[in-house]
Amino acid sequence: MVKLKEITDFLYSFCPDYLAEDYDNVGLLIEGTDDEIERVLVSLDTDCVVADEAHDKGCQLIVSHHPLIFKPIKRVFRDDAVSQIIRNNISLYSMHTNYDAKDGGLCDALLLKIAQTENIFPLIEGQDGAIGRIAELKCEMTLSEFAENVKKELSLDILRVVGDKDKKIKTVAICGGGGGDFTYDALAKGADLYISGDFKYHHARLAFEKGMALLEISHYDAEILFIDEVKKLLSEKFASRLEVIKSEKNINPWNVI
Repeated sequence: MVKLKEITDFLYSFCPDYLAEDYDNVGLLIEGTDDEIERVLVSLDTDCVVADEAHDKGCQLIVSHHPLIFKPIKRVFRDDAVSQIIRNNISLYSMHTNYDAKDGGLCDALLLKIAQTENIFPLIEGQDGAIGRIAELKCEMTLSEFAENVKKELSLDILRVVGDKDKKIKTVAICGGGGGDFTYDALAKGADLYISGDFKYHHARLAFEKGMALLEISHYDAEILFIDEVKKLLSEKFASRLEVIKSEKNINPWNVI
């Protein structure tokens, strides 16, 4: 077993709260009364299904990417995920935009998984952290070739793209999750291709008109890497003292028909 504070102190030292965006809510969001943690569930999201899963698997702690408590809560009902977690005496810790921004964090993990790159820099420099990455591919590829590699590495059947499939891609910008609004920054930095999720129509229209390719990876598919990355992190740090479990219930809400 491991003390809750030992885990949270380690996670904070690995990924400090101050790296998060001002609008975000990260760190220890719910503190249970159990000081001793035997099992931790790692999940992208925390909802009622994941809360039940943590309880059923005997976990005293959930570590998630997306914070369950994001905006101020005005009401809590008995069937809410917050109520379930408190009722079942489970603690909840979230690493969100601080983990996105961190050097070697989620954005870097996604980029390294889907592309062989060099000369990696932040897409946007912040006061404490950085948003997104921009890098050079080691070998130039066409948009079609790059997209096929992404599909292979992420086990995806389809991808949405903007641009000529034969367009040459050398400079790639990326922001996992919902980074559509950074399309303008990718353009300003001279990216041949910008990769993100949750693009709106006007992002696609702008990129199309300016000649920059877009590749959309769904929010879930771009960030589900969080589970494997954090499981490895905690397992290596605490070894046999802590059982780290990957959520099996946190599935993609979207289907394609």
